[in-house]
Amino acid sequence: MKRAVGILLLALVSMWLMPMTVQAEKPEVINIAVIGDFSGPYAPVVGSTRPGTEDAWEHLNSTLGGVHGVRVNPMIMDMSGKIDVGLSKYNEAVNTKPKPVFVDIYITPLSEALRPRFVEDGVVGFHAGAVVSLYPQANSYGMYGLYPEFLGLLFKWVKDNWKEKRNPRIGIITWDTSFGRAILIPEFFDYAKKIGVDIAGEPQLYGIREVEVTTQLMKLRAANPDFLATNTTAGGPLVIKKNLKEMGWDIHLLNMGTEEGVVRLGPGLFEGDIVSRGQKTFDDLDDPSVQKALEYFNKNKRTDKDKSYFYFMGWQNALLEQKIMTEIVDKYGWEGLNAGNIVKALNEVNDFEPLGGIAKISYTEKRRTPPWALIYKIEGGKFVRLADWLELPDMRPAEYR
Repeated sequence: MKRAVGILLLALVSMWLMPMTVQAEKPEVINIAVIGDFSGPYAPVVGSTRPGTEDAWEHLNSTLGGVHGVRVNPMIMDMSGKIDVGLSKYNEAVNTKPKPVFVDIYITPLSEALRPRFVEDGVVGFHAGAVVSLYPQANSYGMYGLYPEFLGLLFKWVKDNWKEKRNPRIGIITWDTSFGRAILIPEFFDYAKKIGVDIAGEPQLYGIREVEVTTQLMKLRAANPDFLATNTTAGGPLVIKKNLKEMGWDIHLLNMGTEEGVVRLGPGLFEGDIVSRGQKTFDDLDDPSVQKALEYFNKNKRTDKDKSYFYFMGWQNALLEQKIMTEIVDKYGWEGLNAGNIVKALNEVNDFEPLGGIAKISYTEKRRTPPWALIYKIEGGKFVRLADWLELPDMRPAEYR
């Protein structure tokens, strides 16, 4: 009897001394930080991130209860196109209680600077498709493929539709920024050579605020290209097309960043240009995913200035974040909602089509960008689809494969 009592007392003492597992409480709110240029040089395009994000989380909070009944609050911050302001906004965000689970960054130089901070601060970032922003692999994911992959897909489209016996010649003019130069990597030039596309002349660079690029265009014209290619957006493509018109040079532009907001800046200037992108367009009016987003667009009285692919990116990010957070809480409880589990879950996303197909997303531990894109031609000021989802060429540097 004494022995049994002793064993029981020993067991009770052991249980008392054992560390107790405390289940995390359900939070009152979940914060998501969204930092973009809403008043600077990128604003005509990136500005639509704000209404897209607001409309998406309104939909998710009202129809799905956020994440297991917890409302998600998008903290939308303007960095005005200035990196120092963006860094300040990020510091403000990660010191907010509760700390944001995700941080969406819509400017390449800022995401480049913050890539190591995401790991240090225990958050996961979504941002643009530049190698410097995403690799070496950490807590960073692209909202779309790498920039040179989009341009490579357009080069492949040109080659596949080329009728002459010689190789097509394509000249390059792009911004002298980390965004603009993101296409100028060895993998891109190797791919062009592999598929039989010749680069015409030397790639030309210009500043993000320059309005005169005639000198660069004259150099390219001397190389006799069949197309020009760029990796610019907002006023960047507009400057090129305006200068081409002034020169009387009729040549089409290949670009990922020519989207609805850009075309509105220069009506008629972009006719015949070819565009690749990771989201559908406002001209895909027969598409159910676009129709769903437009319900909120119209209900909330959004205007033409909000029609940009960044509006759809706001939806894409919100829908993916809600999906991942819900799955993690299902699997681990609230205590499992951390950067480590989010990274593991994202690396298993396969052909996710938010809102039923407004984008198409796959990630792996090695490849941190979606490998899918659509191709459009601008006709009558509208985006006419030339090709449905195509797989992007893989242009990761060898050390990150």
